[in-house]
Amino acid sequence: MIGPIVANTLIEQLPDAKEIGFVTSEYLPPISVFYAGVLKHPFRILYSPQHNLIIGVCEVPFQVTTAYNDLAKTICNWALSEDIKAKEIVIFQGIPQRGIIDEYPVYYAAEENMIKFLEKFEISKVEKGIIVGPEATVLNEALTNRLNAYALFTPVLEIPTPEGAASILEILNKIYKLNIDTTSLIEQGKEIKAKMLELAQKAQEYQQKQIGGPITGKEYTGYFQ
Repeated sequence: MIGPIVANTLIEQLPDAKEIGFVTSEYLPPISVFYAGVLKHPFRILYSPQHNLIIGVCEVPFQVTTAYNDLAKTICNWALSEDIKAKEIVIFQGIPQRGIIDEYPVYYAAEENMIKFLEKFEISKVEKGIIVGPEATVLNEALTNRLNAYALFTPVLEIPTPEGAASILEILNKIYKLNIDTTSLIEQGKEIKAKMLELAQKAQEYQQKQIGGPITGKEYTGYFQ
């Protein structure tokens, strides 16, 4: 869920970002999306001339996972076409964590020729790991062509994690000289965290009622560990 939050925040806060195209496929599920009553393509592509940024956002999964390989080829070939001439591509992915997350550091994995560039922004690299899903197919395809590819990671919950998206957006602000306001995302994250603590407290209270004994409040922290 981290990618759509980052992409939609960019779209909302870059006033010149306009839709320039969309991706359609027989492998997309029969789902429509809309915002403020306005229908949107579930897989759309936007462009900000001021920042020379292309933003792709897909809010529904493909029904056949093998379709992602063809999708990656299509995206990369289009990005390298004479009309676009893109130089680099970045994807976002969360690192699943259990329990409450207090900090949201951002990490990277990149092609070797991009490491020095990214380290200028004080981002730590992930030494070893795997990337799964459609993002992986895009990165793998980029390794075979002229696109410079990298991935940004941050810890996430098993539910939408706006605070993690805020951390990635702060890094994008530095790299691409943007001015994205992340205040509302951080506030949303606090609200989600408060709800989680409330649910944990209720769960602990229920457990204590079942087994008997006083409730001190100390149990709640341990509940998430």
